[in-house]
Amino acid sequence: MDLDIALNRGSADKPAVILIHGIGMDKNIWINPSKSRILGGSLPLKILLSQRPKVKDFGLSKKAPEKIPTFSTGEQPDVIETLYNDLWQKDYTVVTWSQERPAGPIDVSVSELDEVVKIANKLTKAGIIIVGQSRGGLIGRRYLMRRGKSIRGLITISTPHRGSSMAKLSNYLSPLASLISPLFSSAEKGTLSSTIKHILDFLKSKALRELLPDSPFLKSLKDEPLDWVYYVSVGGTEPTLLTLYRLRWDPVREGELQRWFLKADELFSIPDIFNKVIPQNLYPEEIKKGKGDGLVSAESSQIPWCNEHYNFGLNHAQMLFDNGVRDLLSRIVDGIT
Repeated sequence: MDLDIALNRGSADKPAVILIHGIGMDKNIWINPSKSRILGGSLPLKILLSQRPKVKDFGLSKKAPEKIPTFSTGEQPDVIETLYNDLWQKDYTVVTWSQERPAGPIDVSVSELDEVVKIANKLTKAGIIIVGQSRGGLIGRRYLMRRGKSIRGLITISTPHRGSSMAKLSNYLSPLASLISPLFSSAEKGTLSSTIKHILDFLKSKALRELLPDSPFLKSLKDEPLDWVYYVSVGGTEPTLLTLYRLRWDPVREGELQRWFLKADELFSIPDIFNKVIPQNLYPEEIKKGKGDGLVSAESSQIPWCNEHYNFGLNHAQMLFDNGVRDLLSRIVDGIT
């Protein structure tokens, strides 16, 4: 099997760590997230890590200094690092790969993981720790049904262990698209309107439907805790994935001139806008404040038999890059060692 693998060789006296990405992503999510793209390569990952634009002072003049875009999805971080960086700096062997079918059946990726485990076993005398993000955690659980004796730990990040109800939103997406489409009449083609369309398309994808709580895959996941494996899970409780802002000038007169401030007003956010089209009795836990990370509920993110579980006030994408989450998981890896 010819796999697209990235490997950093560390001390053979420490466990090797295998990192598994989620749906529609590739190994760049771990090793080069600034270049990583989501939703089939159509959008930069950083769009889900954006922060509200700061107020900018453009100085004094009689007129607005320049033409500005009408909308913004926020300010994106310049540098993004992950657990991959943290662990290789600690001299761990770290391995990851790009799944050939990242939106295909999980069992295809499980077969690939089996090959990666064989490679990792040759580089360590201390066993293997599997870290899976989102669906990657379920790939790890499925693999452990083979009862691999070399696996020392399983760490999952925002993994829907009990499934995710987000695919059910597809019934409500058509009226939502009609609701927001007028907002993009003046937006440049291929930018904001494209962003919203791709997010809505993702919520209707077959890959996401595989993660429904009653899906055939989850029904077939009849694993159990293994005595030699240490289980840790983390989940998020901030469901906001994307916020759209309207930019505007806010001038303040100073003598004969005006000081021009550029401000951003929140127009709407996803998934908050779903409140307009989804009946409250059907509103999923995944997108309730304090209950989910936008795609996975905090409850579902917990491994049923975990040794440790933690929740963070972060969305599904932020969970992978947040310093607090990374520090915690790095310490846990050290402890399993």
